[in-house]
Amino acid sequence: MKALFAAALLSLAATGANAACTRPAVQEPAIPNGAKADEQSMKEAHDSIQGYVVQLEAYKTCLKDLYDNAPAGTSEEQKLAWLAQGDAAVDAANYLANQFSYALKTFKEKSTPPQTAPAAK
Repeated sequence: MKALFAAALLSLAATGANAACTRPAVQEPAIPNGAKADEQSMKEAHDSIQGYVVQLEAYKTCLKDLYDNAPAGTSEEQKLAWLAQGDAAVDAANYLANQFSYALKTFKEKSTPPQTAPAAK
């Protein structure tokens, strides 16, 4: 009976610790179309993306801390799941950053007037 109680308590502790690490509940920020966006919408998108990425990084750090400080008896499968969830968060952040970089490049190309070569003498 004591072993069953200890196992249940350990399971509850591991679940409770995992509950402390919650993936950002906000919706992933939208990436504006760089060919059509104005400067203000690009700045707003940049700020919201940076905020979202910071939240994803905090989530990954929390999961890594769980892994590093897992209670005795935490299964290797659970610890690997925490690492995989953290890696997925970083992948999502990188994907979002890459999408925004492409939109920003497109925006700058649209916004920058073409350079004319100086007249030859």
